Order: sequence, then structure tokens, then C-alpha cells
Amino acid sequence: MEIKGKDLKLDPAEIEENKKKAEERFSLFKSYGYDRHKSQAFLIKKVGPIKGPVLEIGTGKGYMAAQLAKKAPSLLTVDISKEEQRLAVLNIAAESGLEQVGFLVCDAAKLPYPDNSFELVISVNAFHHFEAPFAVVAEMMRICKKKLVIADFNRQGFEIVRKIHQAEGHQHEEHQGDFGIVGVYLKEQGFSVKKFDDYCQLVYVAEKIKTKGGE
Repeated sequence: MEIKGKDLKLDPAEIEENKKKAEERFSLFKSYGYDRHKSQAFLIKKVGPIKGPVLEIGTGKGYMAAQLAKKAPSLLTVDISKEEQRLAVLNIAAESGLEQVGFLVCDAAKLPYPDNSFELVISVNAFHHFEAPFAVVAEMMRICKKKLVIADFNRQGFEIVRKIHQAEGHQHEEHQGDFGIVGVYLKEQGFSVKKFDDYCQLVYVAEKIKTKGGE
């Protein structure tokens, strides 16, 4: 069931405490060579203007959702983990507020929305977590009305993330899935695609090609 951010009651002290933890995490990543703020700015620039409803796949801790919420008239963010979304609520509340943000816990390969429901569908640094990544991409294409943006770490980004996780005593979770062929897949399914490989990120920006007589 979709939860409206504006209906959530949060403790301001908890929001502030979580914000400090997030900034500490950002500083740790930056010390290894990955500036999350710079990465987010890079991605937001590639997204471009947002005029309609947005669906984000893979909320994670809500860092990207917080930036999207500043630009989008409405944002729904989906994740399979209820625990991750709880942290995301706090991060988004601290950064942009929750007024126009909705949250849904579900399998991104089985989204409960009709075709062409969202002007923009976006997923950032989540592809490598998906057990069936191309099933998720297929769902993103189905519900996308106009633009689809999907990004994940490039080789440099993965090297940094792995080093950080190893330093913390565990391995970074990565499922199989060739992100390098996502652009080809999108083109085969009727999208125009631009590819950007810069600052720890590989980004595909795709738009649905309108056909004669309709979309």
C-alpha cells in the first residue's frame, strides 16, 4: 500500500540525528574519492526538467529521492525493503520535505500501475542489487510515459564502493546483470538512448519514441 509522506508523523530529533549520520557517511565516501553531492548534481542535470509525476525504483536510503523531490510535482519511490524506506523517509524529510512524496514497498519487477503512468521513471545505483534486473527494466519501460533514466556505478564507482565495504568488514552486495547492454536493450524496445559515463556513474537517458497515431 502506498504511503503518503505528508501523512507521516516524525520526531524532529530523530530527523536531525539521522541527518548527521548521513553527512558522516557522505564524508566517508568523499574520503575514498566519491563525492555523493557531486554525483547527485551530475545525475539531476542529466534528468533535465521534470513536468509530470515521477517514479523512482530503488529508494535505498533516499538520497536521490530527496533531490528529485525538489524538482518533481510528485514523486513515488519504490523499494523492496521496508527498513531502507524508513531511513529514506528521515533523509528526505531533512533534505526536501515529504509533502509531494509517496512510498511503496513492493517488488519492482511487478509494479501495480497501468502502462504509461509516469512521465519520468528513474533508478540510480540499484541495478546491481536486483535479482532479475532486466525484468525490472521491462517494468520501468512499461509504466514510463516519456523519459526513463537508469544509472549505476561504473568501474571507478564500484572500486570505491567495494573498498569502503571491505574497510567496514563486509562485502558489497552485487547480483549478476550486464549493465553495459541496458542501452542496447532500451533501443531494441523503441527508446532513443543517450549514454553518459562520467564521475563514477554510467547513465542511460532514454525517451519513448512516438509512433504515428499515438505514443
